[in-house]
Amino acid sequence: MHSSYKDRVRVTISLSRATAEQIDELVDGVRIRNRSHAIESLVNETLELIQVKQAVILAGGQQAVKRIPAISRSLALLKQYGIFDIIIAVGYLGERIKKEIGTGEEQGLTIQYSESELGTGGALLQLKNKLKQTFLVFNIDHPVDIDLKNLLKFHREHQPIVTLATRSLRELSGIYVVEPKVFSFIPSGFCMLEETVFHELTSQGKLLSYPILTDYKRERTDKS
Repeated sequence: MHSSYKDRVRVTISLSRATAEQIDELVDGVRIRNRSHAIESLVNETLELIQVKQAVILAGGQQAVKRIPAISRSLALLKQYGIFDIIIAVGYLGERIKKEIGTGEEQGLTIQYSESELGTGGALLQLKNKLKQTFLVFNIDHPVDIDLKNLLKFHREHQPIVTLATRSLRELSGIYVVEPKVFSFIPSGFCMLEETVFHELTSQGKLLSYPILTDYKRERTDKS
């Protein structure tokens, strides 16, 4: 969202020469117009990220134990982006996951566990009173390596209720950015997000798919 000229204020800051040079490298004349625009973009990205403080990792189902490596990678990614408050939703194999993952204290994380046999939607609905702001949901069998800042920026710009970052729109395994409004779309009892809730959100134009290939192309460009 772009503010009008009347909404803008002038702020004078001092930066080290090295920092200023790094900021100037972001200026391309198209996406980033000038130094002021570069600084504003960096600040907005940071503010978008810090507004998200919680994440839920869905780890139920018969394959839950096999997902432990993916859970560990998810925790590392969340810590990298400064998200330390994490709830892991587990099912009947929950005790094995708790034993492997622990409380998160050693990693500097706060990990809580929630037990449910009500599907991905039912597990999330149980957490309604704990999730009052925009939050992330990790529903993964395989790692999805993306820049969370870009994902959150996309979500803020388009303002759906759910943004999906997934490699497969058929399986929908991936990372979701979710607004608390989603809870009004989850019925009580057993419910799968992928089969019920997302279908309804899509029909109302309130679910978007993040162009995940953008991040992969950027990574390949950076490495070349």
